[in-house]
Amino acid sequence: MTKLMIGTLFLSTGLLAGGVRQPLPPGEGSQEQEALEEKKSPFIEPQERSKRIRRNPGSWNPIVDLTDIFPGNRAMNRHGVFELYDAAIGVKLRVEQARRSKPLLDAVAEWEKGQFIGPLFIWEAEGHFHMIYECSRASSTCYARSSDGYHWERPNLGEVEFEGSAKNNILRNGIKGATGVFIDPHAPQAERFKAMGGDMAWYDPATLQPLDGEEAMRRWNAQVYDEDAYKGPRAEIWGRTLAWISADGRKWKELEEPLGNRPVNGGISARYDSHNDEYIAYQQIMGNTAELMPGIGTARVEEETQRRTIGFSRTKDFRRWPAPKLILAPDAQDDLDISFYGANYFPYPGRTDLHVMMIPVYHQLIDHVDTQIAFSRDGLFWSRPERRPIHTVGTPGSGEDSQVHTWRNGLVELPDGQWAMPYTGMSSLHNAYGEKQLFPRGRPIQIRYALWDPHRFIGMEADNEGRFTIPTIYRHGNQLRLNYRCAVGGWIQVELLRKSPSMNHADLGPVKGFSFADCERLTGDESARVVTWKGKSDLSGIGDTGAIRIKMFQAKLFAYKF
Repeated sequence: MTKLMIGTLFLSTGLLAGGVRQPLPPGEGSQEQEALEEKKSPFIEPQERSKRIRRNPGSWNPIVDLTDIFPGNRAMNRHGVFELYDAAIGVKLRVEQARRSKPLLDAVAEWEKGQFIGPLFIWEAEGHFHMIYECSRASSTCYARSSDGYHWERPNLGEVEFEGSAKNNILRNGIKGATGVFIDPHAPQAERFKAMGGDMAWYDPATLQPLDGEEAMRRWNAQVYDEDAYKGPRAEIWGRTLAWISADGRKWKELEEPLGNRPVNGGISARYDSHNDEYIAYQQIMGNTAELMPGIGTARVEEETQRRTIGFSRTKDFRRWPAPKLILAPDAQDDLDISFYGANYFPYPGRTDLHVMMIPVYHQLIDHVDTQIAFSRDGLFWSRPERRPIHTVGTPGSGEDSQVHTWRNGLVELPDGQWAMPYTGMSSLHNAYGEKQLFPRGRPIQIRYALWDPHRFIGMEADNEGRFTIPTIYRHGNQLRLNYRCAVGGWIQVELLRKSPSMNHADLGPVKGFSFADCERLTGDESARVVTWKGKSDLSGIGDTGAIRIKMFQAKLFAYKF
């Protein structure tokens, strides 16, 4: 409907902005008014629908996607002038690259040397932090302990003999092959800790018997290179999805029955969702037909994808899992050589309606692995606001200059307030593992943290002057706080509205006393700065909702609390 048509409708029916009916003068429009009064309404009761005002949990609202960015309008104002209002100009969502901790563990123990170590799970209990980690040389799981989360020791457990000595931290009953580890708060104590993973091995498809590595590679090479000319026995990779349970995170028991007769690769990120009373898991798609959320038409993308991609599965029964549905894959905006090597999922801290995924991105041409970030409002539909790493490989000689492999088990909140993501740093490339001549500055494999200040995964940034508007949200408190960082000379100012402007009322002004002109500039680097307008911060009189106009110069806004 055009502006002219809308204006004609308003004149002919006596309707003005806001739906208020004005009486027409005698003799004017009487036929139209009589026809309107005679017309019977199709409704028998008032229609109820959402006001589309965003809920506010009262915790921090990080700016991670377009939900917090009003699109703006170009519209006629109340004076009949066509103008631009509330446009996001001079700003961009940018990830905040992680800082690196010092190594938590180096692969220097005899049972670790020259092989892979990787963090599996960290939890806090009895005044200490506890870690279990994969140790491929020992072909098992190891245990470490820390008083502060940064400095770790390998206690002498005496449970397993390695090369003639039991003086080590190897667990007798570990979780070889597991990646997804979590605490299940609703399970009985004996199953409080759960782990998911798998085994993949070579088998003879005729005899169903496993093959050793040398024989399997001989057959496989012949199958690939000789093609139809090869008539000998064949080799195929088969796998199962497995699970383990534990009461304390150290003594594990493998479940007798697999969770599924299908392979797992690239890791599983799993947990219990108390809000829906179900288990969820993000895992790599491995060619199995999805058994939930069927698509439209005849495509079966889970069977056909040849890149590493991320699938999702959910179940009420931990011991029975449907095959996952593809939910996230590289797209045409990405570098054309990348794959997603699994996922590290966690709910955003302090929120039940926002979700985060750290994605290990495998660059197949340069053969290294780094990390990107994605966000979701429901755990199903994901957005990646920027296609560059939030966690990069290190500098040459750092010990992590080829690969940084995020773990799969969430975020660790450390005693000093830092948000930490454990990862494995490697000097060798993905497909050249053990080729030492390619890595003359190689160092032992390391476990480290990628670190961020709270709520600073990503933010809205202005290199010079910029502005944008946060759309209508319910007010939860009586102050507005911002988490932001300004360059030297940079600043932020704020203006409050009662609601987002519509295209028919695009020139809405600020709440009296809460304009840009009234706002005292915010500078520096602050994690919870209260915004003031001529010394006033109390918002109790502005109403139950509000929209927030932001104007800034050389600054980055990460989150707000309203």
